[in-house]
Amino acid sequence: MVVGELTQERDLLILGGGPAGYTAAIRASQLGRKVTLIEQAQLGGLCLNKGCIPSKVVAHAAEVKQQMNHLTALGFSIEPTHDFNQLVKYRDGIVQQLRTGVEALCQANAIEYIQGTASFLADDRIGVEQGHQFDTYRFNDVVIATGSHSLQQTSPLILNAEQLYQLTDLPDRLVIIGQDYITIEAAMSFQALGTQVTLIADAFQLDPSLDKELRRLFKKQKIRLVTGIVTAIETTDEVTVTVVKEGQETTWTAPFLFHSLPRIPNTLELGLERIGVTMAEDGTIPVDPVGQTSRPHIYAIGDVTPGPPLAIRAIHEAKRTAEQLAGQSPDPTMPYYPTVIRSLPPIVSIGLTEQAATDAGHAVRVGQFALNANGATTIEAGSGFIKVVTDATTSLLLGVHMIGEGSIELAGTFAQALEMAAKEEDVRFPVMPHPSRNEAWTEAIESLVGQAIHLSPRQQAILTKS
Repeated sequence: MVVGELTQERDLLILGGGPAGYTAAIRASQLGRKVTLIEQAQLGGLCLNKGCIPSKVVAHAAEVKQQMNHLTALGFSIEPTHDFNQLVKYRDGIVQQLRTGVEALCQANAIEYIQGTASFLADDRIGVEQGHQFDTYRFNDVVIATGSHSLQQTSPLILNAEQLYQLTDLPDRLVIIGQDYITIEAAMSFQALGTQVTLIADAFQLDPSLDKELRRLFKKQKIRLVTGIVTAIETTDEVTVTVVKEGQETTWTAPFLFHSLPRIPNTLELGLERIGVTMAEDGTIPVDPVGQTSRPHIYAIGDVTPGPPLAIRAIHEAKRTAEQLAGQSPDPTMPYYPTVIRSLPPIVSIGLTEQAATDAGHAVRVGQFALNANGATTIEAGSGFIKVVTDATTSLLLGVHMIGEGSIELAGTFAQALEMAAKEEDVRFPVMPHPSRNEAWTEAIESLVGQAIHLSPRQQAILTKS
């Protein structure tokens, strides 16, 4: 190892080049800080290179494959075949394109980029190791944005989320264990592309109406849903999973098992214990509302802090903390983070569920609008619904839950309405384009009081309740 002769002086160091790190770097540079970004692997982090982006490429391909039947109904003569190897090339090309874009943005914002593995030597100094080179840097402030990783099993047949989306061949069968959004997306995507999927899960932690519809879709899409307790996982030439339910034992075998487990924050190798930064038992770093740790000039954002491991949270926290470091006064309020599942069709859930609103003491009013009563959705052979939860006393919007085509595009509208503390009349008043799914959003609100135009009085009596 070659050790640098001098400790180099830097203003703001950001450790980690994923969505949290590069977003914080760009925003801090925009606001006048001199930024050095350190990443041990590739810019974009696991999210861009092996997680979020590759998985959404596969989900997009699955969505297109599912639309083939509708294209036939529209008069197109198509004999659908799918080349997974071509999809792999497309996936890798998209990742490369986006990573190159991040690199160009860092360069355009005069951000110094250093590749290497960083660890704290003192509370104002870090060392960066790259191959045989070891350099030290003294800083004024530092932001820890090193992200998290999935547990890697010893068997190559048991995959974590990143490994699943690095497959170069489509497996004929796949067993999935888990009940989070990653498992739902994987089950539907791989099944649509031709894999026989067995999903082992009991509950999906969604609003009950979404959970019920999701189970119906699993059945329609011929995804085998297995409930029970996993008692054994064995690997030989294939993976065998044993499940017990009510005393009955079943086994499920496939070339690969995708087991979705809690993510592990990338903090243990940073040397935080030697500089007195407080850490939680799970390896996360407790922070205040603007990302400050127990040491005033050391900040942490994204997956290394307590909270859901979501890129949208990491990006929001990155901007907030960068503004704080630039001497501004960012709003420390936690925003509404939508749950977004790119299933077939996609799911969005934001704000309180009906049960959570009731538990919080609200006098709850619930309305629901079926998308098969919406012109735009019917034209495109879609399905699903929008469910809204409001406070019956104040008419304040509390939560929105949607399953159906267009839900991801509408998620921003739902979030904006909740952030602005919208009431029922605030959603009913704006005129929506026709025909569009925006109209379904209006009619979901109208159904709260039995006034949705495209639902019969009987349907609204069933769907609407206070």
